[in-house]
Amino acid sequence: MPNIPLPEEPIGEFTVFRPFTAPGLFAYRHLQALGLLDFPDYAGGDLDAAQRREALQRVVALHRPLSALVIFLNVVAMEDFIRDFGARLADHPGLASYFPNISGLRMKPTKPKPNRPFARLDTDPATFVDPDEVNNLYQKCLGIQPFPASEHAQLRDLALLRHTVAHHGAVIRSVDVQRFQHFIVQPGHLINPPVAFVREVCAYLYRIGRTFEESVKARIFSAVIPTLGPSWWEQRPTHLLDLIELFNYFGKLVSSNGPVGTPPPGTEMERQMREEGVRVREKLIRLCIDELRDAYA
Repeated sequence: MPNIPLPEEPIGEFTVFRPFTAPGLFAYRHLQALGLLDFPDYAGGDLDAAQRREALQRVVALHRPLSALVIFLNVVAMEDFIRDFGARLADHPGLASYFPNISGLRMKPTKPKPNRPFARLDTDPATFVDPDEVNNLYQKCLGIQPFPASEHAQLRDLALLRHTVAHHGAVIRSVDVQRFQHFIVQPGHLINPPVAFVREVCAYLYRIGRTFEESVKARIFSAVIPTLGPSWWEQRPTHLLDLIELFNYFGKLVSSNGPVGTPPPGTEMERQMREEGVRVREKLIRLCIDELRDAYA
């Protein structure tokens, strides 16, 4: 049952376009989208720097559906992450020997349809905005369920918000209200949550994405490392280094004081940049191997 009201910024508005009609709503949305390209100029006047920042933040609410678009982009980012991550795992040489069904994470090509040249030429192995489908897929392919069950209702609702932004101009349809399980929504309302709430949602989605990543990482390395033999942290097989890179060096960062830019080939600056790149990668690999050794040695 819904239990958390989806917050919204109340906006009073008058329009001549009669959006209660289909042509009027089409014209209104056309100008609404164009209006997102311009913000008011608060450079002058009596506002100080802090007041200008506050005023611009308030304009986000007035520029509907900007805040809804931010939620949309974050849901799409996680959806694309799961799609791309799974494909890279499926294509990684050697993992099939540990996980015979890992190819199931790969997108499946489809034949072009002469009468539908615009149709998609591949299909996803699961609906990536449905946590149940994703968990079932990863259970089959890797033996894990990376989305915590406690988060499924909220993730489904955020996927519904994404769908509403993408296909219904961010307006909640009456027929969709009963589909929400985590948020309480109002039919006919434009999704327009306050900035603070949107930031919380974005942080939540990022945490869930990292939880997903960590679950997959633990499963992969727990299967691979025991087969690498003794002192694998010293031997550093190429297979292990490739996996570390696939997992983005575990999100670790290393500071660098080397030169930046695009130097001409063959210059001293280019040589320095190449040497610094090698140094940074070596430091990242050492940090990751130390982490793995502490966890699995």
